Amino acid sequence: MTTSIKAEYEIDLALHTKDFKLNKIQDFCPLCHSSIKPVYRYAWVDNRGLQAVFECPNENCKKLFIAYYRISTTDERSKLETEYYYSNSEPIRVKEKAFSETIKNTSAQFCEVYNEAQIAEQRRLKNICSAGYRRALEFLIKDYLIQEKKDEKEEIEHKSLFDCIEQYVDDSRIKECAKKAAWLSDGETHYYRKWGDKDLNDLKVIIDLTVNWIESESLAKKIIEEIPEPKKRKKKKKRRKEEKEESDQGN
Repeated sequence: MTTSIKAEYEIDLALHTKDFKLNKIQDFCPLCHSSIKPVYRYAWVDNRGLQAVFECPNENCKKLFIAYYRISTTDERSKLETEYYYSNSEPIRVKEKAFSETIKNTSAQFCEVYNEAQIAEQRRLKNICSAGYRRALEFLIKDYLIQEKKDEKEEIEHKSLFDCIEQYVDDSRIKECAKKAAWLSDGETHYYRKWGDKDLNDLKVIIDLTVNWIESESLAKKIIEEIPEPKKRKKKKKRRKEEKEESDQGN
């Protein structure tokens, strides 16, 4: 939705002020990550674009940030009349993804590498963050498999991610999610993107699904191990079996 703000610009060493059209005003704070309606403070226009200073209204933040807008025309005569398009904001405070203790215990390296990739993404380094997410996925899958199949640790460490998923992942749901994440992440690191209709967000969704399945599997095993079947129930089953055997013999 187009909006207007007053900004200063310079012509022949003289300062002028007028309204400039913006395609949008950022609705979140790059520092506290809150949804906001920012308070406009100042803007400046030159041949590189428009820079607008906003203040976060969040009482726990109240910090200033600069929103950068690019010019939608190269015509010098119409630069003062054109609409400006949002590009990015600075500074930013990176927000890391929180993982459960189950996932941290399964693969601390996955958590670390995933957040490094997320930092790259938030800093708009999209050409390298895909490779980071791919590396994080490999740590997650291999550490999970080594935890489950300790005797095959060396083989798992040296096999490719695809071979590990295909040969060692038993749960069909984890296998399918992990394979799709591996396909997408592998495609993101190549010159030609095989999965052209999918993007980084699709890759992250599938990695999240893989994390969820692994977490559910690990928690289920932990509960089964920590909460044994009640002894009374076992005795009751045994008694019923004995009674059935006695009945069969009597017949």
